[in-house]
Amino acid sequence: MALREPHPTFLLPLALLATCLALTLRQGWNPLNNIFQKQHMNFPKTPATNDHAYCNRMMWIQVMYWKYINTFIRASNVNINKVCTTDGASNGPYQYVSMRSFYITICTFHPWSISYTRISAVQRIVIFCRNDLPF
Repeated sequence: MALREPHPTFLLPLALLATCLALTLRQGWNPLNNIFQKQHMNFPKTPATNDHAYCNRMMWIQVMYWKYINTFIRASNVNINKVCTTDGASNGPYQYVSMRSFYITICTFHPWSISYTRISAVQRIVIFCRNDLPF
């Protein structure tokens, strides 16, 4: 049987896969953190014509119209992540309470009007953390 020549076309995808895995592992990739960011972070705040329009818009943009209640935190990713490390106190397994207050918006669905209402507040937050990232 004759020897075959090397096929460099198979080496490129393998090298790219190895590079992606190395970058992912180094950054501590956490898919639950990505979900948390999508569902609970809004910084800078999305503009809206009024309070009710904000919640209706956010819940539809984020494809969360199936949820009855959701809280949006209006702070940067860096500040929220700090709750899991230096700016939060442990409150149970994986649970941390922020040391400082954050601007939050609570959107609640009302079935009789088929829309969301909004409550804004400034308060401490409680989040769950794993590997120093919220989830």
